[in-house]
Amino acid sequence: MNLKNIITDRLILVPVTLEITQSLLDGSSKEIENLGINIDEKWPTDDTMDILPFVNESLEKDRIPSGFEFWMIVKKDTMTVLGDIGFKGKPNEKGEIEVGFGLVENERGHGLGFESLKAIIDWAISQNNVKVIKADCLIDNKPSARILEKVGMKEVNRDQDLIYWELIKPVYK
Repeated sequence: MNLKNIITDRLILVPVTLEITQSLLDGSSKEIENLGINIDEKWPTDDTMDILPFVNESLEKDRIPSGFEFWMIVKKDTMTVLGDIGFKGKPNEKGEIEVGFGLVENERGHGLGFESLKAIIDWAISQNNVKVIKADCLIDNKPSARILEKVGMKEVNRDQDLIYWELIKPVYK
């Protein structure tokens, strides 16, 4: 699959390549800078660094991003990475995927989380093998819960720590 950037009003979602993950794991931003993109000083976040080895392993196998890894969230006006969004792997046998996202702290509260999540959900729904998009967030993370609700996800469960969300792909006749 030849992935294209996803462009919204204020953002560009850029799929992460093997070269980018390896560069970030080596503590370098050279591969991103080669694309003409700057990096916010607070990115990559600790959460991003935690998932990088898994994404790198997946990309080492496939070589080409499938879109079900993660995407850098780039602010158009400054061409700066301010967060990332993506999936925890390809759809399972039931067509389920799980989405996660994060922004650097100073960019939160401006609608960019919603804008990026809406764009990536639209992309995922356009994929034939996706039937259900899932997410979770901490019970006390009210901003994330609001974003998940605003994009149309429904709460399906909760435990003492997390709220679990789902969006079932509409079936058109």
